[in-house]
Amino acid sequence: MDPTWLLFLLPLAGLSGWIAAKRGRFHGTHPSGSSVLSEPYVRSINFLANDQHDEALDVLAKALEDHDESLEIQLALGTLFRRRGEIEKATQIHQSLISRAGISPEQKSLVLFELANDYFKAGLLDRAENLLLELGVSESLREASLRLLVQIYESEREWERAIAAAEALDRITGEAWAPRIAQYQCEMAERALIAGDYSAAKNRAAKALRLNRNCARAIILRGRLEALGGKHRQAVTTWTRLCAEHPEMLHEVTRLVQTSAQSMNDAEIYLEFLRRAIAISSDERLQLSLADFLLEARRTEEAEALLRSWSKEEGSLSGLHRLLEIRAERDLTGEASGDYQLMRKVAGRLLADRSGYECRFCGFQGKSMHWQCPGCRHWDTTAPRLNTIKLS
Repeated sequence: MDPTWLLFLLPLAGLSGWIAAKRGRFHGTHPSGSSVLSEPYVRSINFLANDQHDEALDVLAKALEDHDESLEIQLALGTLFRRRGEIEKATQIHQSLISRAGISPEQKSLVLFELANDYFKAGLLDRAENLLLELGVSESLREASLRLLVQIYESEREWERAIAAAEALDRITGEAWAPRIAQYQCEMAERALIAGDYSAAKNRAAKALRLNRNCARAIILRGRLEALGGKHRQAVTTWTRLCAEHPEMLHEVTRLVQTSAQSMNDAEIYLEFLRRAIAISSDERLQLSLADFLLEARRTEEAEALLRSWSKEEGSLSGLHRLLEIRAERDLTGEASGDYQLMRKVAGRLLADRSGYECRFCGFQGKSMHWQCPGCRHWDTTAPRLNTIKLS
């Protein structure tokens, strides 16, 4: 548990005890509230001194929950319980506050917003959305409500609504929401592409590029749509834009470029693309793609020379692993084949778990490319893992 919460709750507990004491003296009674709160206050400090943060929070939260009815304290407790994963308890607190007598419209809006957050954390997205839409007229909570609505619409994959909410935030916050909206347009483009509506997909991809001209996802989509329309040379030109703008994404289109080159019956187009990509990118998979191309073209000696040179000059373990694989396949019955297989396995183990993708924001790693990180939910932060093992 984050001990920062204690820096917030401990002063509140002390203040609550002081207020209770003042009330007691004013009315000529024993300051019972003060004595009730002072004991857990001291216990919490003792727990904190022993780095027992969870225990300190438990004691303090229970005391405040039972003996302090002020709206601010109860809202703080509700937020605390929600962050600790105690959604049901947070929801109960906020629901009880809504029906409290004498609550002002502004206070009620604040409680409803916190309740919407409870519902969102509980996965009750429809309920959360309905409360937030009800709060749309509240100017003080408009930005916060829109931000939560964006999260809800992303979770529901309601991209049109996400676009509308993000555009509103773009207008009122001064933040740059265009790159994120471009991702929503790409989501709509891919949905149209799957449905076979190429015209709608093309329009969505174009909108994405107007919002963010360097959007790698939209560039790849545009090339795919051009290839589907038979414009293979134009598609290759589009994908080649990644050389200048997103060299880390070049391997993602190698198969697409190869397919278009085959459709034009011109293998040199693919070969030229690979050579250009290798010159600008440090992604070793491009070198391996070139070696595979040479092998498929029965240019085995060239492939081996490429891998040998790459392994020797740059100390690439990936290149050596592929070279050993070729040698083992070629000499299936020879005595050296067993040695090649053994060395290949050792190299393969060293390379294991070094492929895949990684989020530049939170470090989430996976085997598939995600335009929205499954970990932190940020957009366009995932890229291929380019960390390699060098032999020297």
